[in-house]
Amino acid sequence: MAWSIEEHLVHGEIENRTRGRVTGALWFLGRSEPVRLDLRGDCAPDLAGCTLAFENPEPRAGLRDEIAADQRGHVGIITASQRVKDLDCSIDEFLRTDNKSWHWANALCLEWFSIRNGRVVIQTTKYKLRVSAPAWTMTDEEYRISRQASAADYLADMEKMYGPLTGDARFIDLNELLREDDGGEGEEWKKAE
Repeated sequence: MAWSIEEHLVHGEIENRTRGRVTGALWFLGRSEPVRLDLRGDCAPDLAGCTLAFENPEPRAGLRDEIAADQRGHVGIITASQRVKDLDCSIDEFLRTDNKSWHWANALCLEWFSIRNGRVVIQTTKYKLRVSAPAWTMTDEEYRISRQASAADYLADMEKMYGPLTGDARFIDLNELLREDDGGEGEEWKKAE
């Protein structure tokens, strides 16, 4: 299970201007101090080398104190261009009525694996974003290698904390899995604006 915390965020900033390290600060409604990020790994190529500032236009209270103020761990997926189905109505209306319309949209996805809280995710199409020019760029192959290294580091940390893992413990790249198994469906978004 993941901590999904996007609705409680007021604003934040992450930086990946140093290869192999993502740092940042996240301010949440009802918390006086920011949550600090110090993560090993890199953002996806669209944000690699950049600083990203973001703001939630409609934050809601309710983030529990169990989210540690210092988030140390490993990068999962950090991108501002994750393609998602975005509803054309509120989730309540979607569930309550026959209105099932949606469109493809780019989503901000901040995913990391925290030593204290496990998997933490911010995924939304609603935030206002500002991205700096990159200090460096990353190829798709460098990104693949970075993701594998981050996953291996995370598994090694888990073994240090909990002892040897049993069975086949590994990270699965869902984006790769979906590309292999989509049967050609869902590719229309690549042709859209």
